[in-house]
Amino acid sequence: MIINKRIAIVALLSLTLITGCASQEDAATTAAPPAETVTPVQVATVAHGVVTSEAGLTAKLAPSEEVQMSPKTSGKIASLPVKLGQAVTKGQLLFTLDTNELSNSVREQEAALRVAKANLTQAGSTSNQSLVEAQNDLTEAERALADAKLNQQRNQTLLAEGAIATEKMEEVNTTLTKAQISYDNAKQKLQGAKQKTGVQVSAASVTESEVRLQNAREQLANAKVVSPIDGFVASVNGAVGQMAGQQPIVTVVKTNPLVVKANLSEADVTKVKVGTVVKVNVQSTGKTIDANVTAISPVMDSQLKAYPVEITIPNASHELKSDMVVNVTFPQGSDGAKSLVIPRKAVFEREGRQYVFKLEGETAKQVEVSTGNSTSELIEVVSGLANGDKVVVKGQTLLADGGKVSIQE
Repeated sequence: MIINKRIAIVALLSLTLITGCASQEDAATTAAPPAETVTPVQVATVAHGVVTSEAGLTAKLAPSEEVQMSPKTSGKIASLPVKLGQAVTKGQLLFTLDTNELSNSVREQEAALRVAKANLTQAGSTSNQSLVEAQNDLTEAERALADAKLNQQRNQTLLAEGAIATEKMEEVNTTLTKAQISYDNAKQKLQGAKQKTGVQVSAASVTESEVRLQNAREQLANAKVVSPIDGFVASVNGAVGQMAGQQPIVTVVKTNPLVVKANLSEADVTKVKVGTVVKVNVQSTGKTIDANVTAISPVMDSQLKAYPVEITIPNASHELKSDMVVNVTFPQGSDGAKSLVIPRKAVFEREGRQYVFKLEGETAKQVEVSTGNSTSELIEVVSGLANGDKVVVKGQTLLADGGKVSIQE
């Protein structure tokens, strides 16, 4: 019985060992390999588009025109019919000066002109009389000279024949010399009469009086000061009865359109031109307005080391006011030519180089790219991708080159 028990125990142990080995072999053969990790991602398609980078600056609105009106002559303010903020039109009266002294000055100059004209008339009459007298004197002198010459010739012959004395001949020569002198004087007197020197002086006096009268009339007209433009009264510095000098009394501004005067660096000014559309954000209202560049200086401001630029902003409703602070955004970079564009977040850097994950089937392949202009949302791809390629835009931080992906919406 003891032997049989031992045999039964040995048989049982052998069966257990055989069963255990068989179970281990089956487990080894049936164990499956671990499943490959699949990363959920979102993708975007490479497409042609335009990337426009932007540069901005802060400036203030200014009137498109501003005129400070001061009188051309000093005087007392007689009327001031405009008020601060009032709309005025071109030619509308702004203020006037007292005209009493100016009117008197006009009357004085009118009288002076009448006197000058009378003097000219008198000078003309005197000159004509002098001319007649000078002509008669010259005629008489010519006759006397001719007689003296003829007498001198006759006596010269008599002297040669010994018919007269030498003293007589000397008297004849003296008479001829006097006749010649009288003729020369008469001739000079006639030339002076013809020049009418007195008439010329009188005529110049008339011209001078006419100019003075014109100046007096202009000063009288300048006592009324009118607006040279349509606009609004921006300031009034004066009151009726106050003396006005060279300081501006009324300032008129034109606020439709308004302008922004900015200064661009050498690098930025080459990227804009007259007509370029810019965005103007008004800080006080929060509104953004499309406006146009209307002027660019060809010369750099030597103090600012920048180029002055003007931007015109329509303001028909007059909602915007001068000196409001605005942010101006200038487009830069692309000139409108299309290039390959992808979302900026698709690009990442490793060891100083730029990469994206490009989908190839269900695999994400790490691809090096070269980029161009960019904004906060988009970036140009110069090389490394083709139109229609799909790139990972979300989930790439969990990816490795060649990793499996599943596309999520």
